[in-house]
This record gives sequence, C-alpha cells and structure tokens, in this order.
Amino acid sequence: MPSNKMISEFSDKLKTDSFYQAIDEYVMSLGKVKREFRSQVSYAVNRKFLWMWVYEKTTDGTLYFNVTLDRQENNKNIHKVTQVSPNRWNHHVVIKSLQMARSQWLHALIGKGFEFSAQ
Repeated sequence: MPSNKMISEFSDKLKTDSFYQAIDEYVMSLGKVKREFRSQVSYAVNRKFLWMWVYEKTTDGTLYFNVTLDRQENNKNIHKVTQVSPNRWNHHVVIKSLQMARSQWLHALIGKGFEFSAQ
C-alpha cells in the first residue's frame, strides 16, 4: 500500500504537473533562483521562500504551495497564513486549476517572496 508522504515528482500526475510547470516557469524567470528537489520543490535566492509539493495519494490534481514573506498578506485565495517567527509568515495556497497557477495575484505573491528572499 502506498504511503501518503509529500513528493516533489509530479510527472505521473499530469494535471498537477501542468500547474507546477506554469509556476516553475514564472519563478525561474524572476532572476537568479536556486531550485532544489527533495520531498518538496523549493526555491531560494539568499534564503528559501517557496515550496511546492503533492501527496502520493492525491489524484485530483491539487498542488500544495507555500511562500514565506516578512509580513502577512491577505487574499481570499490564500488557504492559511501562519506566523512562524518574528517577520516570518507562511502563506499556504491550494492550487486546483491552471488559471490559478497562472494568475496575477499568485505571481504577485511569488514576486513578494522572491524580493524577501533576495534581501
């Protein structure tokens, strides 16, 4: 029986992979970004700012996404915001469509994470 651990390999989940590819293309276009594959795909400039993953048993295309900022952002599309330390806020987004993966609000959120990571 397969586990339900986090994974960063989406190639056998075509819907999820299309969301990932759209976001990855945008993130890598921002500048000098380091990408790392472990249980999650993570992105960093001077510090990590973005993580994406899926769970092994997830079959509906959902892509899980977290971006860290130095302040709390409010947007109806953000699933959950958690303050993890002073000046560190995790913004959790559940991506269920290609439209969301390519949206301006998500690009703006990623851009803020990129800027924070570059400080």
